[in-house]
Amino acid sequence: MEDIDIITNERCKDVLLAIIEGYLATANPVGSKFVSENYYLNLSPASIRNIMAILEEGGYIYQPHFSAGRVPTAKGYKFYVESLMKTEKISKKQRETIKKTFHLENRNMGDILHQTSRALSDLSHYTGIVLAPETSQTNLLHIEFVRVKPNNILVIMVFKNAIVENRLIYVYKDIKQNELNGYSDRLNEIIEKRDCGIDELRNIIESEMCDDKENLYSILNGTILNFTNNPDRNLANSLYIGPETVLLDEPEFSNNKQIKFFIKTINDKKIIIKLLGLAKNCETKRIFIGSDAEWSEITGLSLITAPYLSEDKALRGSIGIIGPSRMNYSQVIPIIDFIAEFLGEII
Repeated sequence: MEDIDIITNERCKDVLLAIIEGYLATANPVGSKFVSENYYLNLSPASIRNIMAILEEGGYIYQPHFSAGRVPTAKGYKFYVESLMKTEKISKKQRETIKKTFHLENRNMGDILHQTSRALSDLSHYTGIVLAPETSQTNLLHIEFVRVKPNNILVIMVFKNAIVENRLIYVYKDIKQNELNGYSDRLNEIIEKRDCGIDELRNIIESEMCDDKENLYSILNGTILNFTNNPDRNLANSLYIGPETVLLDEPEFSNNKQIKFFIKTINDKKIIIKLLGLAKNCETKRIFIGSDAEWSEITGLSLITAPYLSEDKALRGSIGIIGPSRMNYSQVIPIIDFIAEFLGEII
């Protein structure tokens, strides 16, 4: 077979673009007849079939069934995004609509990030996800203990960047609310005097309160350690996922097996956190296209991510949109770019 470098061969790029655009629009494998009738490439169906064979050998497309048309591979999508795609722009009206979806009156960080995940889902018609900024390097503003029921205490930690962390803990003995209030007051005095973060507060508890074996401080010590030394637990509680129902209308999720895989991927927060974590420290967006060879945890899915950074550079997190590999990349990428920039302005 003729050895052609697709990167420099315009005919190959034209046919690949036609196949990808046709598949994005129809969700059906694309054949040479479809390309010939819908794209003015000045190529005969036979020439198109020859080019399709070259693209298939190069790993850019594949034939899902005998006598069927062709479908893009992860490699094909990557080449499309990097070299062929024309990104659409968000209009001024769309920008204003996005801004109006946020309710910033109380500026609660959790509410803002929840609104962000929903806005990403609503705008893209896929599933929006948001990773909150880390709190380990941020100073505390307030800590409070609430007796939810016997032996169960809600620990509320408010940070100076407006992030609120909640943990429900089990204690070996029941502690009344008035006693919990006393513990909260004592810790808040330390926080106010020392202007400390969670790591420093942990060290204070370990060094200055280690003899208080019979009161809450020994339990609190374990709680603080869980906040800082259990990253999976911390991050899982800092992951915001938008509505998933619209995405399930996509043709890719027409059978139970595909639906179950998607739901499993979303529910396994470690996978999403891993990819969002990789994006958080980047300067620009990243695109993860699942395949058996790379990012196999999300095979058949794509995740577009971008970091966000507060204006004072004190907060850094990431946002993303996850959907099928047959994602409308040209529309999703500008949504990600704009919301990442807007989120950095309001946090």
